Amino acid sequence: MNKQNTNSNIRQSVARNVSVMFGAQVVTWGSSFLLLYFLPRYLGPEDFGRLYLALSIKMILGLLIDFGGNYLIPKEVARSESKGAQILSSYIMLRIVLWILSVGLILLVSNLLGYSEHVHLLILILIIAKLWEGGTTAFSAYFQGIEEMKYPSMGTIVERLFVAFVAVGALLMGADSIGVAIVITVGAFLNLIVIYWFSKRVVRVKYKFDPKIFSLLKSGMPFFLFSLFSVIYYRIDAVMLASLTTEEVTGWYGGAFRFFDIVMVLPLLYKTAIFPVFSKLWDNKEGILESTVGQSLRLMIILGIPTATAIFLFAEPIIHFFMGLEGYGPSVIVLQIFALSIPIIFVDIILGSALMGAANRQRAWAVVGLLAIFVNISANYMLIPYTQTLFANGGIGASIATLITEIFVMGFAFYLLPNGYLQTFKGTYILKPTLATIIMLIPVLPLLLFTGLYWMVSLLLAGIFYISALLLLKTFNQEELKLIKNFISTSQKKLIVYLK
Repeated sequence: MNKQNTNSNIRQSVARNVSVMFGAQVVTWGSSFLLLYFLPRYLGPEDFGRLYLALSIKMILGLLIDFGGNYLIPKEVARSESKGAQILSSYIMLRIVLWILSVGLILLVSNLLGYSEHVHLLILILIIAKLWEGGTTAFSAYFQGIEEMKYPSMGTIVERLFVAFVAVGALLMGADSIGVAIVITVGAFLNLIVIYWFSKRVVRVKYKFDPKIFSLLKSGMPFFLFSLFSVIYYRIDAVMLASLTTEEVTGWYGGAFRFFDIVMVLPLLYKTAIFPVFSKLWDNKEGILESTVGQSLRLMIILGIPTATAIFLFAEPIIHFFMGLEGYGPSVIVLQIFALSIPIIFVDIILGSALMGAANRQRAWAVVGLLAIFVNISANYMLIPYTQTLFANGGIGASIATLITEIFVMGFAFYLLPNGYLQTFKGTYILKPTLATIIMLIPVLPLLLFTGLYWMVSLLLAGIFYISALLLLKTFNQEELKLIKNFISTSQKKLIVYLK
């Protein structure tokens, strides 16, 4: 098969899996925005801060349980599917053991940090959810390796819709964050049931622990370490905010972070589809890998620059609509600072996937993750108290620390990327999206500042202007335009199926 056909197959495979996940994501986005609208308003900044803190701790716990499986399983399955069932079975058994060990560690740490009884109970409830999620993510990683993401998407839809509607109902009936945490735990269990049901069609799990998995665990250690380190430096801000400020300030920060986190789904969807492709191309000598890396970065830049610009401009109406400025006014500046991080994180996700999926630079990348923790903690330690004293909002310092850390990670990612990986990357990949964003701003800024047009209408028009500018600048070739049309068509069909 020649290079052109291989590139075409890669694009079609990625487009197919992204369209499957995107169709499901439209449904889950709706549920996420519904929760974003109700949770901060009905819980208030303090109780929402408690929930955000407990969810952040649960996220760190999840990485202890995963032990790098989210990277290692799809990588090994993509390279040799015959090993898939054995690896999956062993990882599920391993995660049960790690869950038991991690529970004690997390409860010990939370006690040492002196959290309130309410937060302790939240953490305990959400820890139970991580047991179900450990199995779910193992199955999802297997499906990612065989590039069949429709089954994990179905489980996610069931979970998100259940959590959204039941949690909103509970809030309307007067439930607090404890009730919401229980709903989240039940939703995670439903997701596991769905993905297990569909997995029986594809893979037979024997639930036996193969001692040979220890050799994989050794090779998977860098995946585990980077995953752990990245979540720590991504989530440690909540822990430090709670210790250095108040639960209300943590709630302001959590409100902005929640919206920011939803936006991060865009590059993560693409990463899920492209990582097994990177893994398959690790020994490619025809330049296909380099082309795929370059085009992936180009896509992230096309998405990242306008997304960051739009969120920065519309931060105040976004916070007002979803949370209310009366309780969450300080979240506006935090969200604007987060917006500056978006293009950098989009690029970091692709570079990290290339380094771990194809370049086999896992150990060096894990070291970068460890260094990022020290950078992030140091920045938080200095900036949170400073901005809390100066602006009565330590979340400003925490969001700046996130920006500093992501710039640090991106710098090292480019340094570690092997020679030639960016040989197909062109300056126009940055220039054209930047010009298109500037063209978008010419009509959007007057609409935003002087017309009083409803912000969602202005945001929609901004998207139309940006896409029109991309086409005007001839950003896409004919093959890419055809692929985009196929992607849109497939996504519409999947969305109709999911909604039914």
